[in-house]
Amino acid sequence: MPLDGLTLKVLIDELNPLLKNGRVMKIYQPDDFSITIQFRLQGKTEILLISADPNHPRIHTIAEQMQNPLNPPAFSMLLRKYLEPSRLLAMEQQGFDRVIHLRFECPDELGRLRELKLIFEIMGRQSNIYLIDQEGLIIDALKKYSEKDIISGAKYLPPSDQGKVEPANLEPTKLLDEIRLLPPPTPMWRWIVNTFQGFSKVAAQEVVRRAGFEPNTTRAELAPEDWIKIKEAFIDLIRELDSGGNPAWYANLNDFAAYTITSADKQSFSNVNDLLRTVLGQKNRQNQLAQLKSSLRRQLSRHMKRVEKKEQIQRQTLQDARNADQYKQKGQLLTAHFHLIPTGRNEVQVPDYNQEGYPMVTIELDPRLSPSANVQRIFKHYNKAKASQKYTSQQLRKTKAERNYLENVFTQIELADEAQILEEIRQELISLDYLKKTRRKRAKKDQSHSCKPEKYTSIDGLPILVGRNNRQNDELTFRLSSPNHMWFHARNIPGSHVLILAEEPIPPETMEQAALLAAYFSKSRNSPKVDVDYTLRRNVRKPKGAAPGFVHYDNAKTIVVNSAEFNPSSLQE
Repeated sequence: MPLDGLTLKVLIDELNPLLKNGRVMKIYQPDDFSITIQFRLQGKTEILLISADPNHPRIHTIAEQMQNPLNPPAFSMLLRKYLEPSRLLAMEQQGFDRVIHLRFECPDELGRLRELKLIFEIMGRQSNIYLIDQEGLIIDALKKYSEKDIISGAKYLPPSDQGKVEPANLEPTKLLDEIRLLPPPTPMWRWIVNTFQGFSKVAAQEVVRRAGFEPNTTRAELAPEDWIKIKEAFIDLIRELDSGGNPAWYANLNDFAAYTITSADKQSFSNVNDLLRTVLGQKNRQNQLAQLKSSLRRQLSRHMKRVEKKEQIQRQTLQDARNADQYKQKGQLLTAHFHLIPTGRNEVQVPDYNQEGYPMVTIELDPRLSPSANVQRIFKHYNKAKASQKYTSQQLRKTKAERNYLENVFTQIELADEAQILEEIRQELISLDYLKKTRRKRAKKDQSHSCKPEKYTSIDGLPILVGRNNRQNDELTFRLSSPNHMWFHARNIPGSHVLILAEEPIPPETMEQAALLAAYFSKSRNSPKVDVDYTLRRNVRKPKGAAPGFVHYDNAKTIVVNSAEFNPSSLQE
């Protein structure tokens, strides 16, 4: 889903008149790849986002400032030094390439006006932002690459245009000559991409399709009269861009464009700026969410491995401790046959009066000890094993509870669809010493305002609340509900607490919908058969010292539901 040069052309045609002559008020750097520039214009304020994110590089306006670090990064401080205050003279695209120049008029140390440039190169993973002085020298850059010399004071060298031609500068007759000279096996779309600036594969195939041919049609498959159709389709697409384009999102292609893609259904937007703000903004949020999930899972996995290893050791220790009765029996046999115990021997055989026929059994001895000391040694092993069994049983229960807690958190991370839900999980893990506390970015709004449990409305109009993490589960179950409200939870698996905020009798349809929500927000989300327990909230209690979100409940009944095709959005207000 690249931002191609053609779409960028329409975008800059929109942004330049919108931001031209705007006064730079504030510059921020919300993350490692992005800067925001706040412009004061006549009667309004606009915020421009320039992001060199390797996954989704983009440039467009945003509605409000993003979260910013407590300590501004060095690059943003440098931009403030040079560009606050300044005036945007123009925003220009270099031909149809994915290189944008923002020209600023700003005073130097003596108050003399000079022109500086902010250059944004959209080059996938190599995307970058440069600050260039009036001599064309690099002042600094957002990123430093080992394979490309980026040195303060060095001459800025733009990316090579690879000899490609600006589409608007090509004469129609020359275009026909270019087609005539093509090698016959050449796909027409590939020729367009390799010859003209700004064309992605999608745009090039659209030209071929508009001409009435299959996207992969080669030069050999075209008759001379077909060349004219290619030329006319090419000109038609460029004219569409010159008239403002037709910005749209194509869901079945997972792509967007400023020009019409005739083979796909589309969701139209009024302008490219709104299109990018919506589509790439959502993609960026999804990427951030995925990165947060990956980070939490990675850190939590280390603790899960530790707990699983500890549980394995404790189970083995407990198994060994269960042999305590064998030591007791051996000690009793040695005591009963004390006169048979030799000195300085490794073992002794004595009759076992606990078994029919009194068979002889062999008991190991320590040859260094006296008969009395050997008896004491056996009983010492017995007492130690009994004590170990009791202690290890207690520790194993704690370890199992910890494993269950971690499994529950893993499920909550997997099901989270908002960054704030993950942030609350992170804070919980910090409070329990699973994660180290790190300095976080401050929010524009008050972070003390935690997100609330999700609210749904049943077919009968009754409110149903769902906790999305342990903090919400505790709040929902013990602070937002009443004793006679109905409580739901997927049986014996990690999942959310779900409550119908109504007293009995509750209609069957509402009961089923609450059970579906409990199944959907559980580890068995996609299962066709999920057991869900339900009981009055008064039957739910939190053990003293229990982990967040952990409860015991009784007097429950079970309903079986199919959550595989359930969509909770149908119940949202």
